Amino acid sequence: MVRDRLRWAILALITVSHIIGAVAQYGINTLAPFYQQDLDLSRAQIGLFFTAFYSGLAGLSYGAGWLADRLGVRGTILSGHLALGLWTIAASFAPSFAWAFGSFFLAGLGYSFLNPASTKGVMSWFYRDERATAMGLKQTGVPAGGVVAALVAPSLVLLVGWRWSLAGLGIMNLFFGFFFWALWREPAQEADSSEAPARSSEGARPALQVWNLLTVSFGTALLLVGQMTLLTYVPLFLKETAGLSAYWASQALAVTQAGGMTGRIGWGVVSDRLFGGKRKIVLVLIGILSVGLTFGLGLLPPAAPLVAILPLIFLAGLCMVGYQGVSYALIGEIAGKARTGAALGIVI
Repeated sequence: MVRDRLRWAILALITVSHIIGAVAQYGINTLAPFYQQDLDLSRAQIGLFFTAFYSGLAGLSYGAGWLADRLGVRGTILSGHLALGLWTIAASFAPSFAWAFGSFFLAGLGYSFLNPASTKGVMSWFYRDERATAMGLKQTGVPAGGVVAALVAPSLVLLVGWRWSLAGLGIMNLFFGFFFWALWREPAQEADSSEAPARSSEGARPALQVWNLLTVSFGTALLLVGQMTLLTYVPLFLKETAGLSAYWASQALAVTQAGGMTGRIGWGVVSDRLFGGKRKIVLVLIGILSVGLTFGLGLLPPAAPLVAILPLIFLAGLCMVGYQGVSYALIGEIAGKARTGAALGIVI
């Protein structure tokens, strides 16, 4: 059966959606060394900002997934970018910790719309033997957005200050939401096939395999905790312990995100090609490597040279940021396309 070449253009559009969303998400910790002093915040309070964002993401995840299954990819992603953009702009006006905390929580609610809808899009357009690779490529948008935030946001701060820099990240999301709406296309209908991508026209909605989803959720939650900790505290560690300036501490976060980008593509290819579509064994391998790297980072002395720190944070990003393409492919295949949004909402 001939495969629609448009699927790669659609994948590129989905990936850019993740890049734009992640630029706002990672602007929180990338800009932390700049707004920490201005708002008189402790490291614990800065850590709570990322917690607020992920709490918002988790709090609405099932509802966002349910909406993606019913509203479709186009409308759900538009809604997500609009909400994320508006509340990121609101955070740029923060006079206090409480204002910023609330704004980042609400921005997380908006971000929660993006993953279920984009995963549903990949399930619609791609065959099983390409899905983990496609999911990995899609998910490179998240660390790629982190790289963009790490490279661009500090430079914008030097020009216009951290408030306008953060607001600019929100404005990008507002514009891109409408851009995505205009360009999105649904796949053409095809004859039923066990190897074909599942289509949105499926009338039956099979019951979710909740137990299987919960076991996946538990395992990926452990990796997500490691990811949040790594991305939140790497720039602060480099600034306060390693002695880097706020600018270069934020720039160094790009190394972690580059590892994540490499992992999301690489682990997807490993799962599709080397392990023949087996997802769980690859996730277990990633988990074991993540534990070892966490111990390695924890044992670093305060005066450790950058030549020791940078390879470790790259490899940590490779595993703790790079696992999601494989996990999303597994979730989509357990649930089936008709319930992908709700399934991803449960797992998140």
